[in-house]
Amino acid sequence: MNRSQFNKTQTETVNSARLFVWSMVILLTAVFLSGCTTLSHAAEYYPNQNRFNQNDSGQSFERDRLNYNQDSLVPSSSNSRRHQRFRPVSDENRFDDYEYKLKQLLSEEAQSYERPRNRNNSFSRDRIDPSQKRQSRDYFDDNIDSQKLRELIRDLQQRSMPQYDRERYETEFPTQYPVDPHQELRNKISQRYSSPSVIGTLQNLDPQRAYSFYLEINRMIDSRHVQPPSYDIRTRKSLQNLILAVENQNFINANRVAASPEQIRMAQQSWQQLMNQNPAQNAQDSVTIMRQAADIAGSQLRMQATGVICEFAYGSLEALDKHSRFEFTPTSSGPRVDAGDNSVVGVGVQLKTHRDGAVILRTLNGGAAQQAGLQRGDVIVGVNQRNLAGLSLDEVANLITGPAGSTVAIDVRREDKNARVNLSRQAIRITNISEVKMVDTQQKIGLIRLEKFGEGAVQELDRALWSLHQQGMNSLVFDLRGNPGGLLTEAISISNRFVPSGKIVSTRGRNQSDNTIESATHDQTWKMPLVVLVDGDSASASEIFAAAIQENRRGLIVGRKTYGKGTVQTHFPLQSVSGTFWLTTAKFYSPTGREMAGVGVNPDVTVNMSERELEEIGPIDRDLKAGVSAILSHKPGELVNNMSGRQQVRPAQFQFSG
Repeated sequence: MNRSQFNKTQTETVNSARLFVWSMVILLTAVFLSGCTTLSHAAEYYPNQNRFNQNDSGQSFERDRLNYNQDSLVPSSSNSRRHQRFRPVSDENRFDDYEYKLKQLLSEEAQSYERPRNRNNSFSRDRIDPSQKRQSRDYFDDNIDSQKLRELIRDLQQRSMPQYDRERYETEFPTQYPVDPHQELRNKISQRYSSPSVIGTLQNLDPQRAYSFYLEINRMIDSRHVQPPSYDIRTRKSLQNLILAVENQNFINANRVAASPEQIRMAQQSWQQLMNQNPAQNAQDSVTIMRQAADIAGSQLRMQATGVICEFAYGSLEALDKHSRFEFTPTSSGPRVDAGDNSVVGVGVQLKTHRDGAVILRTLNGGAAQQAGLQRGDVIVGVNQRNLAGLSLDEVANLITGPAGSTVAIDVRREDKNARVNLSRQAIRITNISEVKMVDTQQKIGLIRLEKFGEGAVQELDRALWSLHQQGMNSLVFDLRGNPGGLLTEAISISNRFVPSGKIVSTRGRNQSDNTIESATHDQTWKMPLVVLVDGDSASASEIFAAAIQENRRGLIVGRKTYGKGTVQTHFPLQSVSGTFWLTTAKFYSPTGREMAGVGVNPDVTVNMSERELEEIGPIDRDLKAGVSAILSHKPGELVNNMSGRQQVRPAQFQFSG
């Protein structure tokens, strides 16, 4: 080899070495930059962790992998900055706990949350098999169980998240699925076809009478309802009723439907097509669609037309306001207001819904509950060894009531103590006024509790007022809490006992006969400081009285905003079937002309109570306490003093009866 060839070979070797060195430099630079990117990504999800343990630098990538699993739980983009709140800022070890528990969740290992810790108070990650981590990710991706996952996440949230982060965290995970929009209608259908009166009427009703019933209902709606809906709305409601009704076993049994699930599905599709066709412009169009729906029921379900026609009648009813209704019950002739039965067989308690059953609002005089020592605030949790949790108030009442002379076992909870009492059911006379007493004998403050504005309520009030007057009453608390209303005439008469002048109420409807203005007519009224107690269950006639007292500046309203019913129902006997139709024919307006429907009466003195406090009725009546305090403040007395001097009370002028 000559020198020139040697120099050439040497040059090539040097160049190769240089190329190798530069390649290694480039490679190491890429690795370094990649590591920086990884750390930056980790910092994105650990904004408050500004440094890493020098002895744990080799575990940063595994931390990222675990963070990826956590982040996949979030139903939005991983780039969102709001995800940073899932990392508690106060305690670094708390996130380690959460990370570990999440890993246990994804791997479905039923191991304790306790684990070995090193000197830095962090668990040893090198004890976790990497293949196990891969299995965790695969399980989450392939076998996600939404309900279980939500429950476990909620548990981790409660254990691992700081209090100030919990509300934000919870908003990312809804606790409930969307509610079925037709659930209320499904419940109505199930309830009415569980009613013996409805089933009995269907069994004795032929298609022709059912058709007459449908026409009668709609003629009344057209002529008297305050805001009659279009026939298109009524028809759509009716078809929707049918579509849901054929899924209900009570309806199927009552109408003797004989069809397979496939036939029911085809009938539903046919009714849906009717609903999607041209809208019903008038009564004739609605009748035509009803006949088509009946033909579908007959051909595909072997169902009689009676059930279809009745659901069309109910559909017309459900297109109205929630206060209009009809019942298949006997009634007398002529429009009237049904005051209801004057007695009930039970144990003598007034109840309110409670999550564990029902809570006692008060016991009735002479009832078995009062004699046994039950009192306000006691929670009835069981009847005849049946747990009442989750039952409606009507369901609880049905379990308590029964034949006169029979015995019922009541499980009662008072604070943290439980007891079982055996009570004898007896007939208890229901009166409009349930309580008359002096609540403060020193200040001479009387109390009258009016349960309803039923027939004879004003006569009962006169006797109660006279009784308290003889005991030296100087002020009065008039309790209308839970009073659902009653007769308009009674509300006007009772208002006349206190309001010396001015309007009491006005009504407006579609017919001239429904337009009225009622004003105070008595020259002599009871002149005493007056407080009226109301709550969210005070409705209709109760609101009329409260508004008359408030807007005429006669007394103070204490409690919470009233229900806001504000409508008049006229009761009509049905001619085609044995029953009664309650139809909304007008709206109430306060003395100042304010529409009361959906608005109610706001109290002058508000007694704020949480939902929990309203449910947990305690032995201390906070509303009554506030009412007595209002009287002692002399504000109701100032209102009385501003009344005309000629309006003096002469209770002996009132004619008492009974």
